[in-house]
Amino acid sequence: MGETTLLGIIGLTTCIGLYMGWQFLRGVRNRPMLVGIHLLLGLGSVEVLAVILRGAPNAATVADRGGILLAAGLLVCALLSGLAVPLIARPVPDAAGMSIATHAGIGGVAFLALCYAVLG
Repeated sequence: MGETTLLGIIGLTTCIGLYMGWQFLRGVRNRPMLVGIHLLLGLGSVEVLAVILRGAPNAATVADRGGILLAAGLLVCALLSGLAVPLIARPVPDAAGMSIATHAGIGGVAFLALCYAVLG
């Protein structure tokens, strides 16, 4: 149950991120509320991952702990790189595209790793 909930949360976060990336490529500024929702869903998914890795209150454990742990590490890297985007883009505006692409790439690989661990 927890893994499918996590997959839904990260899937929604990925869809919002894809939409925001498309808006960035079109040159349209994203609404701060959408950015905040994307951030909160990302943070929430890290929390759910921590609960899944630690063990649920009913003593349920995951079958593929290594795959979930890999996805958790990649998700934390995506979260940190996403938080670094405004810090990098403010002094060097030309680096915004590359830092967003790095964030999107790490986040996409994290989502695919989680899909493989949960569904595969």
